[in-house]
Amino acid sequence: MKLSTLILIAGAILVAPLASAQEPRPFDNVIELQGRMQQAVDASDYPAALAACEEMMAELASLPDSLVGDNDQMWANMYYDLACFQSQCGQSNPALLSLYSAVSKGWNDYDHLLEDHDLDNIRALPRFAPIAQKIRERDFGYIMRDCLPYTRELSADMPRRVFASSSDPNLQQLRRRLNLDSVAGTGDELTRIKRITTFVHEVVHHNGLNGIPCDRNALTMLDSCANGRNTLNCRGMAILLNECLLSMDIPSMYVTCLPKILLGDCHVINAVWSSQLGRWIWIDPSFNAWVTDENGQMLGIREVRERIRTGQPLHLNEEASHYDDGPTEQSWYLDYYMTKNLYAIEVNAENTFGAEDFNQCQGVPPTFILLLPPGFTPTYAHKDRVTTNDEWFWQAPR
Repeated sequence: MKLSTLILIAGAILVAPLASAQEPRPFDNVIELQGRMQQAVDASDYPAALAACEEMMAELASLPDSLVGDNDQMWANMYYDLACFQSQCGQSNPALLSLYSAVSKGWNDYDHLLEDHDLDNIRALPRFAPIAQKIRERDFGYIMRDCLPYTRELSADMPRRVFASSSDPNLQQLRRRLNLDSVAGTGDELTRIKRITTFVHEVVHHNGLNGIPCDRNALTMLDSCANGRNTLNCRGMAILLNECLLSMDIPSMYVTCLPKILLGDCHVINAVWSSQLGRWIWIDPSFNAWVTDENGQMLGIREVRERIRTGQPLHLNEEASHYDDGPTEQSWYLDYYMTKNLYAIEVNAENTFGAEDFNQCQGVPPTFILLLPPGFTPTYAHKDRVTTNDEWFWQAPR
């Protein structure tokens, strides 16, 4: 089995206060128990793994809330691992209770549940099926597959999208400041887009905990990063790349990818028009990521979303990475994170320099367009324009 608690416990350790070399650290016992649990799992010694898991959970529960807090994801994974060990040890009723606790904390990987042989001993019990159904209803892949297909209906008052020309003085200044002609270099259109994306990814680092300046434009954000900050959240990264591409006469939109239920997290990437392919392509500057099909053809958000819904193959580029986490795994980025965040799609109708400046500084919001599955009304925000027509939404720039 693959233990799901390890990385989350490591993340909790990172926020613990430092102690001197002579003093025991708050998580020392947890780390030691974690190692024992892993060794027991590697040796298929499930009684020992169960004992270490129970002792580790008790140790974590004894730590101050300031260190552990309400880390539901960590506890969900720990209860799931506990259920696996209890099932392997023949403790059916405790295993079902632990699995229910995992669900209560938010555990939602339905596909893994179906394949996990550690739970075979309890799979046929009557109480297993309703727990599995609760997990299924929260699984992001199931949610995507269960939503209705788009329609071809369109409201009469939908706004026309605008794309700035590279003649804009601010975009010209940005192009010179970053020497983007040299960055893009020679070669075909897709190669140049990838080079600019990688450049932005390396010049400014993504940090989802950081905001972005009130004046949301590339020049202001670069100034902010030059003053020692050097990080932007995903929205800032996408706006920066958007304006870099527009300065090079490459049509681009920054796209907010939203889950069905917003629980404090979404992701912003770019849709970049490729005249070479005749479609919008997926570009993510936060992770230096793009997506291809089984033949190596670059795909757009529209195609990726549909392939997730229908189970068709997707491939993440080898260069995809996060600046402080190393290479990005497809199983996390596409199969989990972006599957969660592709339920609803939002773009700004105006793709110009500083298109969101007024939103924060002068109280005049831009016009957003939201693409939704039919019958879905989001609760996370009011939106200016809503459509269920994906053909109109992903039309070529004019």
